[in-house]
Amino acid sequence: MLTFDIDKNLQLFEKIYDDGDVIIAVKDYIVSNYLEVVKCSKLLLKNKWTRLANKPRILRLSAVALSLDTAYARFKSKGFDDKVFFDTMSDIKIWGEDCRAHFGEIGIDEINWLRLHVNCRIFKIGRLQFQICKYYFGAKTNVGGIKVRLGENCFNIHIPRGERLDMQACIQSLKNATDILGKAFPKIRRDIMICHSWMLSSHNAQFIDGNSNIARFAKLFTLAGENAAASEHLRWIFDIKVDESILQANKKQLGYYYDLSDFQAKSTLQSAAIKYVMQGGQLSDGKGILLVKDIIMQ
Repeated sequence: MLTFDIDKNLQLFEKIYDDGDVIIAVKDYIVSNYLEVVKCSKLLLKNKWTRLANKPRILRLSAVALSLDTAYARFKSKGFDDKVFFDTMSDIKIWGEDCRAHFGEIGIDEINWLRLHVNCRIFKIGRLQFQICKYYFGAKTNVGGIKVRLGENCFNIHIPRGERLDMQACIQSLKNATDILGKAFPKIRRDIMICHSWMLSSHNAQFIDGNSNIARFAKLFTLAGENAAASEHLRWIFDIKVDESILQANKKQLGYYYDLSDFQAKSTLQSAAIKYVMQGGQLSDGKGILLVKDIIMQ
């Protein structure tokens, strides 16, 4: 059942996005544009998020806020406790602040991402997030004697920003998620999980310390393929958002993806990545498969 009571939804929103200016702005927008926000919330909760793609950013955030009561009921119906719900929805503030940093306005840009949260398709359990998805790395894959077929339901691991990539926390997250998700979704396979990330790129070994948490995290996975791409590296290492087509055109014309010669490095990772990129280094997104039994045994 879809519910759009302003007070109920904003009570949840205030627990998630503890910023007075944002709360006031969203409340005022909902009150002034209630019918439009309800319409957009209904679309969002039916996963018809593409119709919100060109809407004002404040409207997108307001639609997410007005969807929280329904989302909460969906999480509870699957047996998730309040911690999983609020930890999962903490992404709303992360991406709201990202919007303010890049566009100077209150709202969200990543409605295509946050639609997963309100539709009970992604869950933050400890350090990591787990998204319900269909296997898409290949028609048929065999890893450690375990077969995975195209289109099978499984869980896709994401690494949310805002916290240190502590390996013990990641291992515990995977163990807890295997148990919690098994109870909520017994028909979705959990013997394998997948991850598609810049952190899994084989090229990272050229500039990332092999003992770093990023390298150790990547070693949990068997690489099943890679995409020639650089935008995720630029986004997550340097907080620079550039269209992939521009980066690939730069690589062909200039020999490097992006001019980082004037970027002021604030970490050893940034320093090493700047040198690697400016020397014409290759980048990619890696597709990895994790055998859950190997994690459970740790």
